[in-house]
Amino acid sequence: MANHKYVVTEEETGERLDAYLAHKSSRSRSLIQEQIKAGRASINGKCVTKSSTPLSFGDEITLSIEERASSSHLEPVAAALDILYEDNHLLLINKPQGLVVHPAAGHSGPTLVHHLLHHLKSSTDFLESAALRPGIVHRLDKGTSGVLLIAKNRKTQEALSEQFKSRTVTKIYECIVWGQVHRPGTLKNPIGRDRIHRKKMSSRTTKSRAAETRIEPLTLFSAFTHLQVKPLTGRTHQIRVHLSEFGHSIVGDPLYGKGATAKRLELVSKPIAFQLAQLQHPFLHAHSLTFQHPVTGIEMTCSAPRPQLFNDFLSLLGSYHADGK
Repeated sequence: MANHKYVVTEEETGERLDAYLAHKSSRSRSLIQEQIKAGRASINGKCVTKSSTPLSFGDEITLSIEERASSSHLEPVAAALDILYEDNHLLLINKPQGLVVHPAAGHSGPTLVHHLLHHLKSSTDFLESAALRPGIVHRLDKGTSGVLLIAKNRKTQEALSEQFKSRTVTKIYECIVWGQVHRPGTLKNPIGRDRIHRKKMSSRTTKSRAAETRIEPLTLFSAFTHLQVKPLTGRTHQIRVHLSEFGHSIVGDPLYGKGATAKRLELVSKPIAFQLAQLQHPFLHAHSLTFQHPVTGIEMTCSAPRPQLFNDFLSLLGSYHADGK
């Protein structure tokens, strides 16, 4: 652990604590914010955990930097990764359904982060990224498959995170929803934590954030629609919430979908009903991601093939489309 001490000059008065320490220590701002949040910064001997704290002339600042404090306890776990692209700075993988992206409360098993630690075990930059979520710049829900972008070092992670924050990354999803969606449109319900069901997000909330999702029907079936979805914001569960509140929940969604009710099953054939009963995850797939490479500056687009189960279900729907079932 490295200890640093500074005294605020008159010219530095009014600066934010995180910006001040990032400049003084020549470390990344996100690293500094991690240290502040962990209680490793003090002003005049008093611990401060708010990064935006303004500084006054003559303040004595102490900072203790622990580079690998958060991730050192994570154990690498071997697993085959479906790598779509990889270079010295980043990689893109096709995440399978059922894989949790990073450690979180309520999940004790291996995550993608554990597998990345094994895959990149020879990379000092990745191992020292000092975060519980090393390399992660965005996430996909456990049941969602598709393109996931991973940073191999802190500098790349910060640059990519900024692209997501500024909404310059284009994300295209595919999903299968209940009912027929006949025309393109934009869903704009603000989203926040549901007032009653705290594990869910919804527009029924006391603290919402703007959310926008564009949808376009690809194929209509008698009781379903294959949709292309483009989220313009990145709220938690955004696509699932918007489509559910639109009245067209994603097939197989255990949290926001109404499931295969008796009324719905009357609209489909027995083979389709049988497949619905076997589903363990929703039909939601991150099809493609377009972003600017943080080092070369080149615009990149990466696509991931749909899971076989997704394709099989589309084929099954197509085979019964002619007779209305």
